[in-house]
Amino acid sequence: MPTSPEVLTLSLGPLQANCFLVIGDDVALVIDPGDEADVVERALAERAATPVAILVTHGHFDHFGGVAPLARRYEVPVYVGEPDVAQIVDPDLGPFGGFEIESVAECTPLTGESELDLGMKVTAIPTPGHSLGAYSFIIADHLFAGDVLFRGSIGRTDLPGGSTDQLLNSIAALVRRFPPDMIVHCGHGPDTTLGRELALNPFLAPLRHDPEYRW
Repeated sequence: MPTSPEVLTLSLGPLQANCFLVIGDDVALVIDPGDEADVVERALAERAATPVAILVTHGHFDHFGGVAPLARRYEVPVYVGEPDVAQIVDPDLGPFGGFEIESVAECTPLTGESELDLGMKVTAIPTPGHSLGAYSFIIADHLFAGDVLFRGSIGRTDLPGGSTDQLLNSIAALVRRFPPDMIVHCGHGPDTTLGRELALNPFLAPLRHDPEYRW
C-alpha cells in the first residue's frame, strides 16, 4: 500500500456529517465539506495545508453545503458523480430542496471508475444505491464511503435515486475487492473496517455465507 496520509475528521452542520481532510506530504484534499466552511479553513490553516481539490461522495446537502465557499477560496476543482452534478449546481433539484445552500458554480463530473492524479493517487469508484451518483474514494489504505456504509448499518435508500439492492451490491463489490483491514471513513458516525462490517453488520449477513451473493 502507498504511504498512508493523515486523515482529520470534522463533523459539521446540523446533521453532523463527516468532512475529511486528507493531508499528504505536499498536498491536501477535502472530502464532503457539508457545512461550516470556516471550520474547514481554520483546520487547514492550523496544519499549513492548502487543498488541491474537493471530492464529494454524493449530492445531498449535508455533504456539499460548504463546497462553494471553499472552492472559491482555494480555486480548486470539485469532483462529483455525474448523476448528482445537477443537485450541486442547483440544490433545489435535490431531495432537500428549500434549504439555504449556495450552489456550486462548476463541477468536474465523474463517470465510471476513475484514477485521479491529485498529488496523491485517488481511485474513484461508483457505488450507487444511496444516490444515483454516489462515489467512494480510495486513498492508500483508506476508503471514504460517504453514506454507502456505516458502522453496523447502511445508507438510507428511501430518497429519490435510492435502491436497496443497488446499495448492497455496491457494498458487496467493495468487500470482495479490498482487504478486510481497509479503513472505512463513513459519512456519519465512527470509522470502521470492511472486515468488521462483513463480520458484524446485519445487512451483510448473506455475504458471510456466500461471498459471491448478489441481491
